[in-house]
This record gives sequence, C-alpha cells and structure tokens, in this order.
Amino acid sequence: MRIAALMLFLTVMTLTAADIETATLDNGLTVIMSPDDTSPVVTICIAVKTGATCQTPETNGLAHFYEHMFFKGNAALPDQTAYNQRMGALGIVRNGTTYPERVQYFFTLSSTRLVEGLQFMFDAISTPLFDMEEMERERLVIMNEYERGLTHPFNALSDAREAVIYADAPWRINGIGEPEVIQSAAPPAMYHFRETYYTPDNCALIIAGDIDPEETFRLVEEMFSPWEFGGLSNYDELPLLISIEKDTTVFVESPAGISYVSIVYEGPSISSEPGDSYPADVWGSYLSLMSREFYTDLVTNGPFLDVHGSYYTQRFSPSITFGGMIVDGRTDEALEMLRDEIEQLMNPDYYDDEGLHLAMDELRRHRILAEETSRDVAIESLPFWWVVAGDLDYYTTYQDSIDIVEKEDIMLFLDKWLLDSPSAVFIMAPTGEEEQS
Repeated sequence: MRIAALMLFLTVMTLTAADIETATLDNGLTVIMSPDDTSPVVTICIAVKTGATCQTPETNGLAHFYEHMFFKGNAALPDQTAYNQRMGALGIVRNGTTYPERVQYFFTLSSTRLVEGLQFMFDAISTPLFDMEEMERERLVIMNEYERGLTHPFNALSDAREAVIYADAPWRINGIGEPEVIQSAAPPAMYHFRETYYTPDNCALIIAGDIDPEETFRLVEEMFSPWEFGGLSNYDELPLLISIEKDTTVFVESPAGISYVSIVYEGPSISSEPGDSYPADVWGSYLSLMSREFYTDLVTNGPFLDVHGSYYTQRFSPSITFGGMIVDGRTDEALEMLRDEIEQLMNPDYYDDEGLHLAMDELRRHRILAEETSRDVAIESLPFWWVVAGDLDYYTTYQDSIDIVEKEDIMLFLDKWLLDSPSAVFIMAPTGEEEQS
C-alpha cells in the first residue's frame, strides 16, 4: 500500500508541474505560468526567438556573445560586481544557453523572493549596458571556447556537416561563431541585436514553481509592461536551413582510434509539417530499443560500437540521422550494413506491435522526466516547445497525438522522407582508411 501511495503522489506531482496558464501583455510578451507548490522555489526563465539561425555572415557569433553579456551590468546594476552581489543576496542559481534555434536564460530562487527575482530578470533582459571593458573580458572567454572546440575530435565532422547539409547558410547553424566577428564585436552591434530580437513580442517569460498565477501575472504586468514592443524580428519569416539536394559522401580525417559513420536526410519542419513529427518520434524511439533488429544487426552482430537512428525536431534544420562509432578498419562494412538496414526499415514487417508499444511507453517516460520538477518544466520543456513549435498547442497535445500513431503512419512517414530521398554520408576515420572505404 505504501508503494502504491507513493506512485500516486509522484504522478500528481508530475501533472501539477506540467499544468500551465498563459497570457499576453499589451507589449506582446507571452507569459507562461506553471504552479507547483511541492517545494518553496520558483524558476524564472526568458525564452528568446533567436540563436544562430538568425545570424548573417556579418553577425556570426553575436547570438552567443549576447548570451554572455546578459550576465553583466545593466541600468539597475552597473557592472558585473554589482550584478554578482545582487545575485548572491537573492540566492539565485542561474544559467543561459544559446541553441541554433533559441536562446534562454533562467534564475531559480526561493519563492519568497519572487518579486525581487522578477525585477532582477526585467533589468537584465531590458536594460543591458554592453560596457566595452566587460565585452573585452568576455571576448577572451568566448575565444577560449572557440579554441577548445577546435581540439574536439568531432570538430572536423561538425564543419563538414555545416558545409554540406547547411550549404546555403552555414552561419545559421554555427553557434560559437567566427573569430573575426567575435574579435570585432562592439556595443553598437549588440544594441542592434537587442533592438531586433530582445523585445517582448519576440520573447516568452516562463515562471514555474510555488506561485499564485493570478498574483504572479499582476506582478509581471506591473513590472514588464514598460518593456517596449519591437516588431523588428524576422524569426518567423526565416527560410528552411537544411538542404540535401543530391547524394553526397564526405570523408573526414579523425584521430587514431576514432571511426564514425553517419547518413543524414532532411526531416519534416515542426512549424510547417507537425503531423509528420509524431510518427517520426515513435519510429526513432523504436530504433533505440536494444532488443530490436536495428541494434542487434548493427551492434550485436555488426561493426558498430553504438548506433542511433532518429528524427531531430527543429523548425529550420530538422534532420533524420543514422550513425554511430565503429571498430577501426571496418568503415566499408559499416556503411554497407547501415545502408542495407535503412532499406529494411521500409518493410512493415520490420516493426512489431510489442516494440511499437515499448517505443511509445519510452516517449511517455521521457515526457514525465521532462516535467519531473517545476525547474524542468521551466527550462527543459516550455522554452523549447514555445520557440520551436511556435506556441504551446503542440506541447499540450503531444502525448495524445503520440498515443494514436499506428504502423501505417510510420510507413507513410518513411515513404515521404526516406524512400528515394537524397542523403549526405559522412565517414570519419584515421588517415589511411580513406583508401579502404
């Protein structure tokens, strides 16, 4: 009985954390609230419709640079020392992240400091100073990140993917940016980036935790209404980025002991073809089952050390990707077996009902995990879906849509996106294997 009671309590916690209320201020700011009184904490997150995908060759790196400057001085806290002191006084845990298709910032603190936390967020998002001395310090930090990236064993593969899959505008997938832009970035460029993307009509304020939604919205309306509408963002009009027009094979040199094979196809954009994403997710979850053919053929009985096949949900750069690490010297065999396996995926008999139910259960568990706490809801779930899907309708109906996916839907998805579609093949192996492959 105690176990059953505990399981019921955990389920209620999850449902409470995922319960959301939305509203919009007159200046266009979307306000999303998720009450959860499980513990006396609150997470305040700002999601911004920007990121690498908004960049041009001249601004390649500014989205990430801006993220670093968010935690510096503003009109209320004139420098980083004052900023850090105030953050410490409020007991804030914080972070910010630049993704290809979104940027987000969050503060977690005691719910008794909600008013002060909201004011802290408002000052940071609406009145950054972009002091040149602080920019110089951050420039060094960012360049160190860039140089560390050059030493990563998969850096050459990442460059190859950018050049082939995103050939029309590789800067729209490159989050860290180019050294020339990083080195020359100055306050005027930052202010222009702010005026274009960091406006309330291009952002969502997400507040999750121990809150009263009605009172919280009143506070938000009072504090954030002075933030001026912008209307300059081109985010919703940006074109699709991924483009694979013909079969392409690229060989990338790797350090000794590292071999990798990957095959990439274009996938459905969640903004224009959301219906295709549900069977794509179930199908990807099915391929992740270690008890089914995909894994046993390629890993248990093949040259792969690990393998994946999945659909990456995105608005501008959605992809269907197969690949994995392989035993050195077996790239030829690995590529041939992977291609053969992809052909077999087109056969309905490849999928069994028990495995499909297991795949759907796995997706359901992932959803529960992403809503385990109010903090998870605020920074792991809601920002992604609000930005990438365009609103929260997709998020709130996702599980119902997954539950009705049938094998026929998966086959239609595969016929549309994989059958006779061009692909990009990437072979990463030490020098000398190119001749063998």
